[in-house]
Formats: sequence, C-alpha cells, structure tokens
Amino acid sequence: MSVSPIEFCPVPNRERGDRMPRIARRRSNTDFYHVIARGINKEPIFKQKREKNNFLRLLLKHLKDREIEIYAYAVMSTHFHILLRADLKLLSNYMAIVLAEFAEYYNFKHNRNGHVFQDRFKSECVEDRQYFWNCIRYIHMNPVNANVVKAPLNYNFSSLKEYETEKCRIIHPKAIELYQAKFTDFEDFLDFHDKSVKHIFTDVPEEMEIQFMQAARRLLEQEAHLRGLNESRELLEDLELRNMYKEKLQKELNITKAKSERLYRMVKSCIIGK
Repeated sequence: MSVSPIEFCPVPNRERGDRMPRIARRRSNTDFYHVIARGINKEPIFKQKREKNNFLRLLLKHLKDREIEIYAYAVMSTHFHILLRADLKLLSNYMAIVLAEFAEYYNFKHNRNGHVFQDRFKSECVEDRQYFWNCIRYIHMNPVNANVVKAPLNYNFSSLKEYETEKCRIIHPKAIELYQAKFTDFEDFLDFHDKSVKHIFTDVPEEMEIQFMQAARRLLEQEAHLRGLNESRELLEDLELRNMYKEKLQKELNITKAKSERLYRMVKSCIIGK
C-alpha cells in the first residue's frame, strides 16, 4: 500500500476538552514535534545498552494502534531525542506511558525509588520542511557532537541505520519515502549530515550552550571574512566591529542583550584570552 506524501501545512483545529493542562504546550501547526527528556539530576539513565534497547522497545511497543509517526530518534546516556508527528493530546499520552514504563523498569533494575526523568518531556514545534530536515540532522549528529562517536553511522542507538537499510523498525515508512524523494542515495544523505546549520535546537541545557557557542563562533568567522580580515581576533580587538558583532549575536540568535554579552566574553576568552 502506498503512503501519501507529507505536506507541511496547518492541521485543522481539534476538540481539546474543558480541562486545561497544568502548563499548556505549544501546539504545532503541522503536528510535527521534536521531543526530548533527560534523566533526573543529569543521571545517565540510558548508560547501559540494555537500557537504551529497552527504551527503544517501549517506543515501538506503544506505537501500535496509535496514529503516531516517528521520523528520527537518538538515545544518549542522559537523554533522548525524537522527531515525530502526532496530535498533541496523543503525543502527551504516548510519552507519558513510555516514560512511566521505562521509569518502572529502571527503578526495578537499580533497586531504587522515585522519579527517573527530570520534569516532563520538552516538545519543540517543527513548522516547515527545512526545519524538519535540519532537526533530523541534529538528532543523528547528537552522538558526534557529544564526542561519543566520530561518525553518526557508528552509533547504534539512532534512526540513521534505519535510513541506511531502508528497513523501518521504529521510524515510519513515510520517513523513508521523504528521504528517497529528497536525496540521491544514502551517501548524499550522509553528506547532508556534515553541513553546519545555524538553528538552535531544543536540548539539555549544557548542549544548548554548546550550540550557542558554535553559532557565535561561526558568526564571528563570517563577519571577519566579509570584512576581509585575516583573523577573526582582529574583529574582537576593534571597538566598533565588536559592538556590531554583539548586536548581530543578539539579532541572529534571538537572544537577550545580556546573553549576547556573555557569549561575546566566552568567544573572546577562547580566541584571545581574558
């Protein structure tokens, strides 16, 4: 049976009921979400292979009889990333069941009680096709960016191998159809993963800081190149240029003035010292 192509367009309004959630999640206009949750107190709740495999087993188990489509995933030691498509209410129900069952398993295996995950899961809306592909790339590159492996295909707990084999275990068949329509072959897809991206994706706080730092360094190099400077440090040493750079940081990364000042100091410390 053929699978209909995906259109990134607004979905119709749905009945939400009278009860409001304790903290209302933002609803995606396309039903696509980037989902992340981490272990409590930064604990490596997925440190062992059996724990990663059990979490993936639960993802698959509870997909049955639910209108949920997974397009990418990566299970790290302390957290996970999933890109999926679902109605928001169904998404919340699905994640609640998966996280509760994993918590029960983890507590039993480690002879402990209490919370396993840090608060509720986070969800980021994915509203257009470009952000969709950039999000897939970010998820697959997470093990590389965390220095766990040197190449994304070397990591056994992400969806990249499903794209390589074109055999869907957890990801939806539509994911393979989209991939085949966009890329010439798997090597083309891998090359896409090597490209840098300026989006800042939802992640655990320390990894978001790394993203901001990388984006700030890229912006500095771009600005130095545009002005014909031999070294990026020359821009930081010029009062007018560095003030312009701070303004660019604030605008391009959509951050506060205080955050741009802090990023500037971090970049300056890395390049020319304190």
